[in-house]
Parts: sequence; C-alpha cells; structure tokens
Amino acid sequence: MNIYIVCAHPESASFNNSLVTTATQSFENLGHQVKVTDLYAHDFDPCEHARHFHPRKNSHRFDVQAEQRHGYENDTLPAQVDSQLAALHWADLVIVQFPLWWFGAPAMLKGWMDRVLVYGGLYSSEQRFEQGVCRGKRVLLCVTTGSSADECAPNGREGNTHLLLWPIQYAFRYVGFEVLQSYLIHGIWADCTATGRDLNEELQRFSSFCADIDQAAVLPFNSPTDWDERGQLKQGAPSYTPFIQHADDSIFNNAIDSAKV
Repeated sequence: MNIYIVCAHPESASFNNSLVTTATQSFENLGHQVKVTDLYAHDFDPCEHARHFHPRKNSHRFDVQAEQRHGYENDTLPAQVDSQLAALHWADLVIVQFPLWWFGAPAMLKGWMDRVLVYGGLYSSEQRFEQGVCRGKRVLLCVTTGSSADECAPNGREGNTHLLLWPIQYAFRYVGFEVLQSYLIHGIWADCTATGRDLNEELQRFSSFCADIDQAAVLPFNSPTDWDERGQLKQGAPSYTPFIQHADDSIFNNAIDSAKV
C-alpha cells in the first residue's frame, strides 16, 4: 500500500511531527511505501493567487477554477502543486496530520486544500463524490487538540471536534475519497506535554491503530439516490450529520428560529 502523509505543524519537534514519525515507522515495518511532506518545512505557499499561473488563460481576470483547469490540462501548474498532485495520485491512503486551531485547520492546510484539490484535475461537475477522481482511495485526519476529551465531546464547551472536522472530511469526499473516522488526541499542549498521561503511550496507541488501519471505521455519506431534483435530501433518506438534515428536523434551523424570538 502507498501511504502519503501531509503534516501541517510549524514546529519540527512537535508532538504532531512525532505522530508522523510513528505512523511512518509503523507502516514501513509492515512493508508499505510511505511518503511524507511537511508543508511548513517545504515553505508551501497556501495562498492561491494569479502569480502562480504562467501562462494565464485570461490575463485580465483571475478565475481560480478556470486557471487551475487550464494549468492542469496544459501541464503548467506550479511545481509545488504538481508534486502534491502526483503524490495524491500515487497514494492509496492519505493521512493529514494537524493541530486544531480556532476550531478548524491551520491556514497552511486550508491553503493546501485550496491549491492542490485542483479543479479539472481532482474534480469537476461530472467527477465528484462517488465519481470523484480519488475514488478507491482513503483519507484519515489525525488531529490534536489542546482541550480535554471532555471539553471536545458533543456536550463539551469546545464543541464536538468530530463535527468541527466534517467540512474538511466532506471536501475530501467531494473529490472521491473514502473518509475514515478521524483519529483524535486531546489535551496536547504546545510544549509537547499531556496532563496526567505518558505521550509515549499515545504514540504506541497510534502505532497500533496504523497497523490495523484496515479495521478503521468509515464515515457514511449520502448516496446519489438520496437527493431530489433540487439537490435536497429526500423524505425518508438517512441523515448522517447535523450539516445535512431534513428541514423539519434541523437543530440549526430550530436554533435560528429561537434566536429570532
């Protein structure tokens, strides 16, 4: 199996990078091929911009999707993006390693997604979800939080971490990936400490998880037949996340209605 690990943490001695090392060793010991990219170490530019595209399809107006597609079809994508695309095509499993910052991904990782999930290369209106270019591949988000597991629970004051990660997971699903349930490690501080427990035990636990990756839970998503002609969830179709619910069941709509009172 080919495994590509993308790390988005600015400190090379961080616990996040220790997790990358652990995963690499675990997979290689089992005979898998592993490639790793450290976005900060490689000074990846997270800002999509007209300056990245030469030659331009339209030099007067910058249309991101049009320029991405033009660059992909003409083999003129920026070298940083082209190498990342090649790694994604090579991989059977992608692991994205990052700390939760302000209830989401670091800007570096969001920018990586903006630039590397190339329109015309990894998705289009005809190639997305079940027909996405990355169908048959799997992706895992491995995420650390500074807050405790209790605070990051569905009833915790930090909010449900699994729910916070759903937009990132859905983006990978959009380009065809099978998405594994995120691997979360809570209570990790900037100085690589964890209150009341041994981080070496956490690393060993993650190593064991990697060794049994084929047993990891897969997130469910709605099928093409679950949507009506307007792109809305059909009556009776399953709802797997609060982000996509039947209108009369939506906790978000109820919360908005309550706020208007």
